[in-house]
Amino acid sequence: MNAELEAILKSYDAFREARQSGTQADDLYAIYDSRLDDVLQRRPSLSKETLQRLVDAAYGPWCRAQNKPSAMPPRA
Repeated sequence: MNAELEAILKSYDAFREARQSGTQADDLYAIYDSRLDDVLQRRPSLSKETLQRLVDAAYGPWCRAQNKPSAMPPRA
């Protein structure tokens, strides 16, 4: 996975988790939003709405991949 996309997904995940618990959500949203803005500055033809849709589409599979157990068997 692209490191930039993974960083955006991690910040989005942190914001979503904080929003549910009610702690630091505003600060984490600011970090997430600044990462989106960084991408938009480098890609001026991309709109923020389109980028958000891409993040939304990638978020579900990324979460499932984070929760997958390791394929390596435990050491005996």
